[in-house]
Amino acid sequence: MINIVETANILLQDNELLTYQKNTQNYLLSLNPDKFLVNFFNVAGIDVPGNLDSYGGWERNDGTNFRGHFFGHYISALSQSIVETKDSKLKDQLIDKLTQSVNGIFTAQEVYGNNHPDSYGYVSAFRESALDEVEGKFVSDSEKENVLVPWYDLHKILAGLIMTYDNLQEIDGNLASKALDAAKNFGDYVYNRVTKLTDKDQMLKTEYGGMNDALYHLFAITNDKRHLIAAQYFDEVKLFEELSNNHDVLSGLHANTTIPKLLGAIRRYELFNNSSELANENLSATELNNLNMYFTAAKNFWDIVTEHHTYVTGGNSQAEHFHDADKLYHDAVIEDGGLTCETCNSHNMLKLTRELYRITKDEKYLDYYEKTYLNAIMGSQNPQSGMMTYFQPMASGFLKVFNRPFDEFWCCTGTGIESFTKLTDSYYYLDNGSLIIGMYISNTLNDPKINLDLSIKANRQTGHVDIKVSPLDRSKPVQIKSIKLRVPEWAKSGSSITINDQTENISSESGFRDVEISNQLSEISLNLKQDITIESTPDNREYVSFKYGPYVLAGLLPDYKLDDDRPTGILVRSSTPDESAVGTLTTNDKFSLWQSQVTTKAQPKTDERYLFKFSIPGIEEDVNFVPYYQVYDKRYSVYFQWQQEGSEAAKQRESELEKIRSRQKSVVDELTNFDENNFEYNKQIESIYSEIGAFRGKRYRVARENGWFSYVFRNEIKQKVIIELTLNLADVGKVVALQIGDQKEQFTVAAPDPWMLDKSEFFIKKLKITHLNNEPIIPLKFYGSDKAARIFGITIRKEEA
Repeated sequence: MINIVETANILLQDNELLTYQKNTQNYLLSLNPDKFLVNFFNVAGIDVPGNLDSYGGWERNDGTNFRGHFFGHYISALSQSIVETKDSKLKDQLIDKLTQSVNGIFTAQEVYGNNHPDSYGYVSAFRESALDEVEGKFVSDSEKENVLVPWYDLHKILAGLIMTYDNLQEIDGNLASKALDAAKNFGDYVYNRVTKLTDKDQMLKTEYGGMNDALYHLFAITNDKRHLIAAQYFDEVKLFEELSNNHDVLSGLHANTTIPKLLGAIRRYELFNNSSELANENLSATELNNLNMYFTAAKNFWDIVTEHHTYVTGGNSQAEHFHDADKLYHDAVIEDGGLTCETCNSHNMLKLTRELYRITKDEKYLDYYEKTYLNAIMGSQNPQSGMMTYFQPMASGFLKVFNRPFDEFWCCTGTGIESFTKLTDSYYYLDNGSLIIGMYISNTLNDPKINLDLSIKANRQTGHVDIKVSPLDRSKPVQIKSIKLRVPEWAKSGSSITINDQTENISSESGFRDVEISNQLSEISLNLKQDITIESTPDNREYVSFKYGPYVLAGLLPDYKLDDDRPTGILVRSSTPDESAVGTLTTNDKFSLWQSQVTTKAQPKTDERYLFKFSIPGIEEDVNFVPYYQVYDKRYSVYFQWQQEGSEAAKQRESELEKIRSRQKSVVDELTNFDENNFEYNKQIESIYSEIGAFRGKRYRVARENGWFSYVFRNEIKQKVIIELTLNLADVGKVVALQIGDQKEQFTVAAPDPWMLDKSEFFIKKLKITHLNNEPIIPLKFYGSDKAARIFGITIRKEEA
């Protein structure tokens, strides 16, 4: 298995990336660990010094929240930043923040354990009753917590403690040991708790982050079988089996709930595949036989996501969910292009990608890593404020919305501070005496273990790379035999390499170019040819995006309400669209001819602000294209609809889109993601004996016998509206019983006319509202029975005149 090169030995020297790194370090230092610890101390029964208030946003006490999650990300990011920074003063400041954080966690855990000896090891910003509730136990109203996904939040704390141990052992051994003690104690608590469960599947219905991943990681350190057993309780083996059989079961799944599950699967595989002794000591014969299934599941999952659910930037999802395969145009245009590409997903996909490369040595993983790093990750930070995106819109007329620093604390802000404190962690790999260069970013590598001094100076504008290699200690030999220079997929035509003044073309078949290393200074130059290319979505070949080399291009659009946003989910803000923005590229030529003109005639222009700028030849629209990652204060589009001037296809498409836009404008409020998460809780869900699921690519909610579920929808315009319920033909004969305000209705689902069915047999049932049209809210309550129909969507729509 390929090894990684420690970030402690790498000095980043790319100016833009240094800005992102410095912004994040400054943000970490601006935060007060004591404010995160307020809720931990309250739960433990510790007096909070100075009557300090906790942070708000997702860390708030009142309202639905995710409190504790960001503190875990914060601890992880501090530990990473301490390793990555070479500035001793800054390192000391970061260590002080981390020490304050870990000491607070450790103290809260000790006090809580003394007060609750049966729950020794528990440490959290919320009471244990939150875990009782997701396990399906009865919790009284006075004991209920307002935490949405408790295991998800706790995973971040556990991961932060483990990462502190991993990163600080050689820097501050005492702090590393204390973090590990807290992690071990918590692992013991988890074991004691989950082994009492009679139905772990009930617990797994609620998002739990990477609990399996973190507990496998803890077991790798402690070799305590209790931690292994606890990890296995968070493995969704049925999902892994489906994926290992190469079944695309992703449609309708919450994307960032799903990706970490596969991080746990790959961790289990690596742990035992790398040590037969450990495997034989801890796994049964059946478990040994099934071990490869975990790897195959992760590998197939990665293939399915990247080949069928991924946009040109490397990002995925719409409204936080996977949808039908190969429907990217549909999701970005027909649905809501402002809610594409949740940034957390890209962060976690890169973690999975790195591990798959280390196992397989397949260069396709490095190509994806580079694409997603340079576009989705670098494109997620505002270089002026240092803040992060939640969604990254792909469709026309949107802009990037960045979090506020002290009162939001989104999940993507948490993964964001982790991303920007480990920027160099996948630049280099070691394999059988060879150093693999995975990315060409300006940096220096000084690695005493292999006695290597290597510098890379990369001109990302031109694709020219200079590499100098020599022994770190000139009196001793370098401890590697060669350097493997990655030849990116986008550079396999027209690129060249010069080694000590000898130049040669790079073969189009090359994945790597091996260069033998002597004990003298070696100088290598690469000219990686960057060309403009066009990529389309699978469901619309004329819905196009552009790349120059590895960089996705965004078309700049006119300024329009650049500070505008809209509420989405729990305290999340997303972009509003500019309905008048250009979303088309109009040509006189046919599509194939225009494509060839673009790829042969488009040339980069220099620009003071952007790495480069392009004008696309042969189009009527006046749009300049620049690197997507550098766009942060403009409206833009990544994808455009190509059309031929005056064509019937263009007229028909515009007519169809106008109908869609008209229907979208008539929506007053809606719920289409039944996710036991952000979207449902934004509608103030309450429920008893109710569950969610997926069917034919859509999520649903249904209540069982003696159960119910309810929402509150907004009607702020106070006008006449109707309710539209999305149902499925498979539920014909079942019953919908609901209450609209104080008015009860019930009907048996009947088969609609065939023209009303979509291809998956979903249809709309309209209900008139006669008594709530002048009210700002519309409460809906659905009652359960053994014949209850599933609800796949709820839309409040303006009543047609």
